[in-house]
Amino acid sequence: MSIVPKRGVVIDATVVSVIIRDFIQLTERLSSTSLTSLMSDYYEKVAIQVAQQQGVLTSISNYSMVVTFSEVGGADAHVRRALRCALAIAMIAYQTRFWIRQAFPKQGLDKFGVGIGIHGGELVFAEFGVAPHVQQVASGHAVSVASLLAAKSKELDWNIVCSEQSLNAAGAGVKTRHHSVIGADWLKYPVSVAEVVVVNEVESEVVEVNLNALDTTLVMDRGESYERYKKVDSAQYGALVDANLVSLPVVPGYRCLRALGQGGMSRVYLVERLRDGAQLALKFADGSVSQDSEVLYRFVEEYGMLEQLHNPHVIRIYDQGVTDDALFIVMEYLPGGTLKQMIGRDGMELKQALEVLREMAQALVAAHKLGIIHRDIKPENIMLRGDGAAVLCDFGVALQTRTAVQQGIKEFVFGTPYYMSPEQALGENEDARTDIYSMGAVFFYMLTGEKPYLGDTLEEIVQQHLLSPVPALPPRYADLQPLLERMMAKDREQRYSASELLQYLDDFRAGA
Repeated sequence: MSIVPKRGVVIDATVVSVIIRDFIQLTERLSSTSLTSLMSDYYEKVAIQVAQQQGVLTSISNYSMVVTFSEVGGADAHVRRALRCALAIAMIAYQTRFWIRQAFPKQGLDKFGVGIGIHGGELVFAEFGVAPHVQQVASGHAVSVASLLAAKSKELDWNIVCSEQSLNAAGAGVKTRHHSVIGADWLKYPVSVAEVVVVNEVESEVVEVNLNALDTTLVMDRGESYERYKKVDSAQYGALVDANLVSLPVVPGYRCLRALGQGGMSRVYLVERLRDGAQLALKFADGSVSQDSEVLYRFVEEYGMLEQLHNPHVIRIYDQGVTDDALFIVMEYLPGGTLKQMIGRDGMELKQALEVLREMAQALVAAHKLGIIHRDIKPENIMLRGDGAAVLCDFGVALQTRTAVQQGIKEFVFGTPYYMSPEQALGENEDARTDIYSMGAVFFYMLTGEKPYLGDTLEEIVQQHLLSPVPALPPRYADLQPLLERMMAKDREQRYSASELLQYLDDFRAGA
């Protein structure tokens, strides 16, 4: 949950200043109704990202906003959360640009861009207005510097301008491309800055840009409350956390053994079921159910979807309950780790890769028959049982398509950029074939150990999903190129359905 600092208390924080470039062009060429709809949609999605990274929106206007990130117990350092939020906002702006081009092709609105400045330092908060309309406003040198960096972003032609001071505080894993120095009359000393393009979740040495480990999932769901956090990464199921550093919850009927992983919205524990000694994974919602009904809704929805799915290659779910006003789900424990860990740098053996693909096709056939699309298929969300069988996990952003169509809901989800479908990049309604495209991208990764598309920025990766040819497999796998072409076709009408894919794989195995 975002924590608003107390009025008048000096805190150390990171400031993210965001401006919309050439906003006057939008006001001149769009009607008031169109502009209001566009900006409401944009700011709603930005607000969700701010909440996920536990920031505080301290000022907003037609074309700018200031967000502050301070220390929050149990969360990453404020500068890292600020950097991740900035990247998310940049991606939202890129998506918005496509919407504008599609909706207003004749208005000459070729570009919708943002400039983002990031700087840290001491802040103090003040309150303005009369209750209940009270606005928290942050003041301090860091706000002024961050706003300056945002304004200079267009001149530099960068999306995200971060001070070197903040980069040094962020630690390892932040990748940059360009460096410069910015001055102003009111600055005592010029500010050294860098263009930020990636914030890796896994700590690694800071290097110049090389997007080989960009696995950030940006969830932008319609109707999310401001209390929503970033969802747990299923890749962390197999990552042991020191139990001495985590307070183990007490859950009736289970004995918590150790923490397996933690995300912004959930914690996952290895537990022993007392009635039979079975080892299972317990996914525990952070926060109080009574205070955050959206968390309750998402957990209930995920449980309801998984409860319908009875397939050996979909994670098994056993129980759901509430204890101490917090919700939990009990599911099978998968000790084999993630597919990403199995792939490694050199890819997998062909027979093994085809078997994983076939097992995932079985899982998708079962899900799609029930009108459920996963929307976030990636190697981290495919896990392995002890016998090596592949299991599709983490339906936290899945969508039940029949319900969505009946209610007229359009939800926007950005999967991991390396595996997102063209329709996800464009913010269009997804369907079952979205999962097929993402599975095709994962299949390429399984065979080659390489992502299907690489680029120096998020935007370049997205453009390749939209425009570049399907990547070519190595010559030794040339007979599988037609399969990949059908799975990763830009036009979803040309893709296999899950059942067609499964039939192809069965026929291929029979003829092998």
